[in-house]
Amino acid sequence: MTMFPRKTLIILLIFLLTACSLDSLNQILNQQGELLIWYSFQGKIAEIIKDSFGEFQQLNPEIQILSEYLPQNQLKSQFIKQAKDGLGATIIIDFSQQMLDLVKADVILPLDEKSIDLSGYLDQTLTQIRYQNKIYGLPLGSQTQVLCYNQAIIKQSKQTDDTSLIQPPTRLEELIEQAKKGYSVGMVSTFEDTFWGMGIFDAQWFDDRGLIQPLKLKNWAKWLEWLKKAQNIPNFTLVQQRELLHSAFAQGKLTYYICDSTEIGDLKNQLKDNLLIAPLPSQGDSPATPLLYTRIIMFNHSCNQDEIGLGLQLAEFMTNPEQQIKGIVQSQAFIPITRTVEIDAQILPIETILLQQSKTAIAIPINSLEQIRSIFEEGDILYQKALLGNITSKQAALRLTEFAQGQMQSLWGDLKNAN
Repeated sequence: MTMFPRKTLIILLIFLLTACSLDSLNQILNQQGELLIWYSFQGKIAEIIKDSFGEFQQLNPEIQILSEYLPQNQLKSQFIKQAKDGLGATIIIDFSQQMLDLVKADVILPLDEKSIDLSGYLDQTLTQIRYQNKIYGLPLGSQTQVLCYNQAIIKQSKQTDDTSLIQPPTRLEELIEQAKKGYSVGMVSTFEDTFWGMGIFDAQWFDDRGLIQPLKLKNWAKWLEWLKKAQNIPNFTLVQQRELLHSAFAQGKLTYYICDSTEIGDLKNQLKDNLLIAPLPSQGDSPATPLLYTRIIMFNHSCNQDEIGLGLQLAEFMTNPEQQIKGIVQSQAFIPITRTVEIDAQILPIETILLQQSKTAIAIPINSLEQIRSIFEEGDILYQKALLGNITSKQAALRLTEFAQGQMQSLWGDLKNAN
């Protein structure tokens, strides 16, 4: 049976989706207005976002969209500065973790939840737009971690009798065994970047609802012991600098790399079809629990009702299934945030794995962000001390448990005052 090439199938998929969606898209009201949008997207993702703006304008010629790139480390501060003077962008697209600072600076508007249909969004993403019973934005797209691997290196092992080397590892012990047999592994070594292993050892100490369970952190010692064991294996590299590992993997010096999904586009450009991804290794019935980061659309507090209406139209357009599929196909790093998106695993294998991994990922709830952020900062200090051998894994876990209990008391006090 003759198979269609991947590119042909993708083009047909986009064509069919576009054709099917014309009626719904033409229902967007033609209103006059202008939107200035600030974002920090770069590379292929930026091109996709700007193309989406262009398509929206074609359907709504009376609406003018002006977009401007700002570096990620300047986006929030510049927006706060401008918005306080009644200036700046109408809309800012930024990570949900930045939302709390914008709320506290009083520079973004809460949205009327009654006028917005949130039923189509994934529950994980809704916790990232809600703060103290109000929503301050709409999800646009998510990212998480996966296991990137170089297929060319694995193919070479198919010529040997060792069947354990011809497939990516699905369990933690397999990752260790493959490293021992010569396959090199790279992992960014920080508390946050290794969070994906917390759930495997029942140390996942918060959930999407914002419930913090400090006592769970005692199990972190088991994950630390595994990491300490891994760092002593010759082919297992744990370093804090992601750029070093990204470069080494792109140059074919690593077989496996715990990568962020936003890196896939660049890695694909360099490794071509040799780049494949797999879910992060698990253990028993416990899957990996990487963090889920979501970019959201937020509105300047100076927006009038007409601007809010236009912005909501744009948000609805950018999150419809057709636009989400286009983002997935074109970027290969885009995780949809709506329930209605379906992906064919044969046509889009990388995108299928990303969606699969996102289902076990953990979103940081904004209601508990301040406490969780503090625990992460303390956790990283203790993490580095434990891996250096300055303190034991049990000591690190106990100290972080005690610290988290103190943060919980602070959270309960905040919630009591809010009520």
